[in-house]
Amino acid sequence: MNHARVQEIPVQRSSVTVINQPVGWNDVNTQPRSKKLKVASYCRVSSEEELQLGSLENQIIHYTNYIRSNPDWYYAGVYSDKGKSGTDMSKRIGFNRMIRNAMNGEIDLIICKSISRFARNVVDTMDIVRQLTEKGIFVIFEKERLNTKDMTSSLLIKILATFAEEESRATSENIDWAFTKRFERGEVVAGQLFGYEVNKDKEWIIVEKEAEIVREAYDLFLNGYNMTEIARHFIRKGYKKRSGEIDWDNNNIRSILTNERYAGDVLSRKTCTLDFRTHKTVINRGHKPQYYIEDHHEGIVSKEDYEKVQEILRDNKSDFNRGDYEKTPFTSRVICTHCGKNFHRFGKNIKKTIWRCSSNVKSELLCEADPIEEEHIEKLLREGFEKRYNINRRTNDGLLIKQLTKELSTAEAVREREQNLLRVELEKCLIAENKAILQNLDTEVLKEKRQDVEKEIAIKAKLWEDFDKDYEFREASLNRLKELKGSDKAIKKILDISFMRAWVIHIKVESPFLFTIKWIDGKETVVGKFRGGHNDGRK
Repeated sequence: MNHARVQEIPVQRSSVTVINQPVGWNDVNTQPRSKKLKVASYCRVSSEEELQLGSLENQIIHYTNYIRSNPDWYYAGVYSDKGKSGTDMSKRIGFNRMIRNAMNGEIDLIICKSISRFARNVVDTMDIVRQLTEKGIFVIFEKERLNTKDMTSSLLIKILATFAEEESRATSENIDWAFTKRFERGEVVAGQLFGYEVNKDKEWIIVEKEAEIVREAYDLFLNGYNMTEIARHFIRKGYKKRSGEIDWDNNNIRSILTNERYAGDVLSRKTCTLDFRTHKTVINRGHKPQYYIEDHHEGIVSKEDYEKVQEILRDNKSDFNRGDYEKTPFTSRVICTHCGKNFHRFGKNIKKTIWRCSSNVKSELLCEADPIEEEHIEKLLREGFEKRYNINRRTNDGLLIKQLTKELSTAEAVREREQNLLRVELEKCLIAENKAILQNLDTEVLKEKRQDVEKEIAIKAKLWEDFDKDYEFREASLNRLKELKGSDKAIKKILDISFMRAWVIHIKVESPFLFTIKWIDGKETVVGKFRGGHNDGRK
């Protein structure tokens, strides 16, 4: 390795302000003994804890058994989040669903392992505990041995929540400090980089087969090809990325053309986190010191070619602009059946808006799916909705509104029942399998049954996750239904994409003429036509 020179790029410093066993913790009889308490639990594991096999599932099974084993308790569910930060409440879908259900009277008591699992933000912790307490709902924090029904716990909870938030801040600062020291010593923090391998001595070794692709990207760009053309050229050639896929796109090519590491240098801390509460990563535009290491390793391209490419990019910023991203009701929910990728929306500023398969956008060699006009998506969705509920000229709007309202109002309860039944089934399988092991019996059949249940849970998990994300759509449609009560022949006036979206999990596109709609109850409706004729309309 060449002797590298480390240059620190200074930054203007900013100041940081740091915020600095009661009796009855396990007294859970917060209501008269004659009435069973509706008890739920909340579990959360961080990204690191996900690496521990079954960490979350073990917690869920533990609390399920714990609640059910108490004859004075009624099991009200176990809510969970995986790989979510305790400081950012907005992304914790399971937690937010639990609080909503509690405020709706479905939960009397919440059990949580610790305050840090509940939240690491003092303001959020105290605000949520206050709202729950006002409704007569209490929280037990097992580790701290606290029950929020005890008024003397309030101050302790605030203090402990402050410590939890401070712990999160300190952890973030310690990690940042450790990285800074490594950068100052000239160490490089790097993951997998196409074109290189890092050996046990931390030396960067060129992978010649991949390096040829990198050099070709630079040659093509310097000869007038744009990033889209280079990506499509690579797809035609069948060049594989590290993932083994050939679906090259602008971002892949851009990351090659703008990475100084291909010229042998290293810029450390290109991005940084400004707020430990949100963990949001931003481009480091002078927020924190950066470190530029010259001649750290052997480059794949010359520094001259690298600088020529950067100069062209600076002169032609339009090729570097990603454009605005607009989220729509069906973002990530229109799926191509040919390749499994999502359809994306194009043409926001022109008269006709179309949706295209993201693989097809990269190259027709990846997927031959045809584009779809947005008007056609709405037309077929409406057709599917009308078939599902037999909406026609003779439809009684009053009865239909009641049906739709009831369906949306009970949707979460139905989803939770399905999840709980599968969890109970998995628990039974585990008990039976463990019992057979202890008795030295053959477990092959029991193992297969347990794996089948685990497979079904894994398949359903994605649908449950999508369902939980759609709460706002369901609430918005419920409000629109309430406004229609008493109106005559009004239901068709609100059958637009935003309204119908509340009932849809996803739409699978067979062709621009044929869709399969997956509804919130798991049923499917096929709408449109085959190229050769009509389809019968329902699965």
